[in-house]
Amino acid sequence: MSDIIQFEIETLSNLFIGGASVPFEIGGIDQQTILDPDGFPYIPGSSLKGALRAIVRQDKSPAAEEIRMLYADYLKNQKEKNAELIRKIIGKQHKDSSNRKEALERIERNYAKAEGKLSAEYLFGMEGFNNSSKLFFGDALLSKECRNKKTCFSIDMKNSIDDKNGIAPVSNPRSYQTARKGLTFIGEIRFCNMECWDKNSRELCRKYVMEQLMKFNEGIHRLGNSKSRGYGRVKVRITEEMKV
Repeated sequence: MSDIIQFEIETLSNLFIGGASVPFEIGGIDQQTILDPDGFPYIPGSSLKGALRAIVRQDKSPAAEEIRMLYADYLKNQKEKNAELIRKIIGKQHKDSSNRKEALERIERNYAKAEGKLSAEYLFGMEGFNNSSKLFFGDALLSKECRNKKTCFSIDMKNSIDDKNGIAPVSNPRSYQTARKGLTFIGEIRFCNMECWDKNSRELCRKYVMEQLMKFNEGIHRLGNSKSRGYGRVKVRITEEMKV
């Protein structure tokens, strides 16, 4: 079973996301926002994941605490469920008793480490526990209505001052190709490995993720680079919530 949240992201300011430098041309672009294979801007799933994770990291709501406890129960159940199997596997792999003891202690430390970092952030993945319930972020692609290369880009200038030579400040202007204000990107977030949780727990997580996504609309949390220059302000709309 897989739960999906589909959404739209509208740019309320120009957007620049870590694109690669382009070949040097006199009078050309120094750097461009990241592009899909067709040459249109898009929002990588990793960028949205990182920005949303930072929002969740700051959240101290009761819902975040409930999710933290879900993962606490998950770790406890996994530890009890797999204890005998782990001992058998390690017993076959290590004939020497000291090696078996060391391997078991290492696994115990892994559980203790995971338990020590318990938080709602585990929605984004839990190191060492690949089958835990977590979010999968797809890339948000430019909508069909906005796929016009003549209108979806903005050429912006930035200027930095270098005074390291100790003589006189040197101006270093650079040009950037950004995704223009007013574009719409379409994406989705999938909930993976949710089978270990009941319906109410899955509903809790889905509602929580949607609430955190809506925090982008407050104007404080942004996407991409150059946030200090006013870039990356977006508006999020939930377009469809599905249970498959």
